[in-house]
Amino acid sequence: MKVPFFRYDWFFKENRDEMMAELDAIMSSGQYVNGEYTRKLEQKLAETCDRKYAVATGSCTDALFFALQTAGISQEDEVILPPFSFVATLDSILRCGATPVFVDISAEHFMLDLDCLEKAVSPRTKAIVLVQLFGNCHPQQAQIRDIAQRHDIPLIEDAAQALGVKSAGKIGNLSCLSFDPTKIVSAYGTGGAVLTDDEAEYAMIKKLVNHGLENGVPQIAGYNSKISETQAAMLLAQLEKLPQTNSRMNEVAKRYYSLLDGINEITLPQHCTFPNFHKFVIKAENRDELRIFLKENGIETKIHYSTLLSEQKILDGRKFLKHNLSNAQIATKKVLSLPIWPSISEAETLYVCECIKRFYALS
Repeated sequence: MKVPFFRYDWFFKENRDEMMAELDAIMSSGQYVNGEYTRKLEQKLAETCDRKYAVATGSCTDALFFALQTAGISQEDEVILPPFSFVATLDSILRCGATPVFVDISAEHFMLDLDCLEKAVSPRTKAIVLVQLFGNCHPQQAQIRDIAQRHDIPLIEDAAQALGVKSAGKIGNLSCLSFDPTKIVSAYGTGGAVLTDDEAEYAMIKKLVNHGLENGVPQIAGYNSKISETQAAMLLAQLEKLPQTNSRMNEVAKRYYSLLDGINEITLPQHCTFPNFHKFVIKAENRDELRIFLKENGIETKIHYSTLLSEQKILDGRKFLKHNLSNAQIATKKVLSLPIWPSISEAETLYVCECIKRFYALS
């Protein structure tokens, strides 16, 4: 049996007629950007995440950059972030010219360690980036918000992987989403969004996305980070069915938990109430050998993440700070992401788990 890591076409195959009708209407209209579908998408995102405003962007990397810019982050400022995340989290900070400050993660849930975070805050800290990881939300995110408020520091929420999870997109002064093709709600290309409850922040982000324009007149140096009407329509169709998609992902995860329970060499993921399981990430002994064995048996896996952000080449010659990152370093050697998407079959998940048991000589 061949089991891919992810099937990018699953939603389109299930909803082809509906999506093709929307595409036909858009292509026939001649309105390809800044139209009705983008407005509807932004309204639906704000409603889903219980925020006042949402602005669609060309990518989540742009969304994070615009959020930091709107929060006033610039050169010489320090921004706290976890070292265990996708490089976009770091890119956005470097684009602002700020100094990344890497803080260790929890060994249980892979997100910012609360005690380490508190110790890393200094008078130069001007923002904290909270990354919601693997379709999960930080179990102590309210305390993280309290730390940010106590120090009068903006909290930027990188919720790229957590759309649809209860409280995701709600905790940050500014919160960011991703519609990368691997996400629960995914673009046929790329896309992102910024969420806020502040009218002035909303107005600033709207200008940044569209060349700095306000009423057709450039007010600031902006960017071109719009999404097309076709992308907005495809995203809106998925967003309308997000609760059902997340339910299906949770059912797949339940199968994995049941089938992998009791394997001493594996640690199953901890999760919040009703996560979206954007990724199903285990910690495994002899991870690299297990991955090779699964590949030889037709099963594709991924490692998220094999290199810490604090060790990335893009930091060569740049100023950055890091604290003790021992949990994050261990995670890079243990984590393994198993195949998961809403329509993965019981037979496919059973085969994955049988192969894992065979590797550990349990079957």
